[in-house]
Amino acid sequence: MSLRARKINRIVFIVFLSASAYALAKALLPGDDSVGFIPWDKAKHFIVFYVLSVLASLALPQSRLHRIGLVLLAFGGSIEILQGFVGRDASWFDLFADACGISAAFGPMLVSKWWRETARF
Repeated sequence: MSLRARKINRIVFIVFLSASAYALAKALLPGDDSVGFIPWDKAKHFIVFYVLSVLASLALPQSRLHRIGLVLLAFGGSIEILQGFVGRDASWFDLFADACGISAAFGPMLVSKWWRETARF
């Protein structure tokens, strides 16, 4: 299926790909020991995957959210596997934080969609 048939929002898709590449690079490059704006690692995972989920849903408006979520979760799992090869700590808790960020983004979207489809006043 071509990009045109899927009605991809190209600008948001480019932003999504850029954000994904940045997240991958930050996850695989050696980490700095500074505290930064968000000191807790799991919160960073949550926020990154929340933002990626929102961007992906805006870039691919006709795609099913559970498919986008599974792809993003696979991306998070791949990051954790790759981190084990580059000397960083791979953690199931990081993957869980990724899943929580995806769920937090898609939960309200799914409820809103369900509400619009079932609420007949």
